[in-house]
Amino acid sequence: MEGGIGIFLLLIVLVVVIVGGIALYITGGGILATDKGEDSGHRPRHKRPHDPAQDHTHLVGTPEGDEALAARSERERS
Repeated sequence: MEGGIGIFLLLIVLVVVIVGGIALYITGGGILATDKGEDSGHRPRHKRPHDPAQDHTHLVGTPEGDEALAARSERERS
């Protein structure tokens, strides 16, 4: 009789684990997510760069990049 009760309890535990796993899979883990109120899902908008070094990037080895480097070195010399 004790063996039958043990198997029955193992079956109940197995069903609970399977149902919990399916619930986590379906919700994408949303059940475990905690919302602390700090971040309401809003992502900050960043300003566009206004620094000339960030606005005008040139790849080294390209004709535009070589011209930009030459122009910059000429400006720095004068």
